[in-house]
Amino acid sequence: MGAWEALFQILLVLAPHVGYVAQYIEIVRSNSIEGYAPLVSLILLTSYTLRLYYYIGNHYMLALLFQAIVGVVVHLAVLLKVLNVHISQVGSEYQDNVLFGANAISPWSNNTPASFEEAGGKPAPVVADEHLSSSPHTSAQADTVHAEEAGTTSWSPTAIFFRFLRFLIQLEDTIESRLLALTPHGFVYSYVATACVTLVAVLIFYFTVGRFWSSAPEVVGYVSLGIEALLVLPQILRNARRRSTEGLSVVLILTWVGGDIIKVAYYIYAKQALPFIVCGIFQILLDVVVVAQVVYYRFCLRRESGGGDGDAAATTRYVLSP
Repeated sequence: MGAWEALFQILLVLAPHVGYVAQYIEIVRSNSIEGYAPLVSLILLTSYTLRLYYYIGNHYMLALLFQAIVGVVVHLAVLLKVLNVHISQVGSEYQDNVLFGANAISPWSNNTPASFEEAGGKPAPVVADEHLSSSPHTSAQADTVHAEEAGTTSWSPTAIFFRFLRFLIQLEDTIESRLLALTPHGFVYSYVATACVTLVAVLIFYFTVGRFWSSAPEVVGYVSLGIEALLVLPQILRNARRRSTEGLSVVLILTWVGGDIIKVAYYIYAKQALPFIVCGIFQILLDVVVVAQVVYYRFCLRRESGGGDGDAAATTRYVLSP
């Protein structure tokens, strides 16, 4: 192995995580998780864990194995920080609520009285009803999707699009609210337990199906990398819902775009397994959507409204025109 190839493989291990380290620092600095979608880290943590199991059945490049190991550590750290910050924010809002004389309520209660929301607080991150969760997003955002859908023919392509968008938003809110309802210790316990159960299931799959189907490990590879390919989808939904990319690290966006382009080129050059190439190309397409959102919300929309990225009024308008 030449010096340049060794250097590239080191970069392949570390470079994808630089943006998330920058995002971690941004969360620490601002003591806020408003701009970052925690599901991004949850998706990557799941994907990297499955990729470790994929290596058992298919010994791909060692650099990619070490990339997965580092990724598990990084995203565990990010998610634990997100949970700590979220708990401190909810606790602070609860204290403010008590000080200002509103109805006292535990920050981990499943029911948030209307007076708490009217006082400016945010509901606890749990499912509020059968339709929408009490995630950090406002119900007005989803209501606008209902309004947009109501103005279209029930089975028109536009109506179907908004129904699907509403489903994605509800799904994201539900998963995120369940995640944010966990304590850091509870999350670690859940992750370890789930990882162990999944490992047993993968090993059984390898020792049964793998005996008569040589491509069985590729199934685990496609599942792992398919999950990873969707990593920016929660961020895309959050950006569209807030009509803002404020709080999202530019370094993270650059590592998404640059890293995905470089790694796909290298996968093709090094003749890596097909799942890496196919899912990498799909990731690039989603990266382009994020870049377009950054350009629109930070430059075009700002110029049109004369305000800054993340304007509160723009958030409540949440226009998703067909």
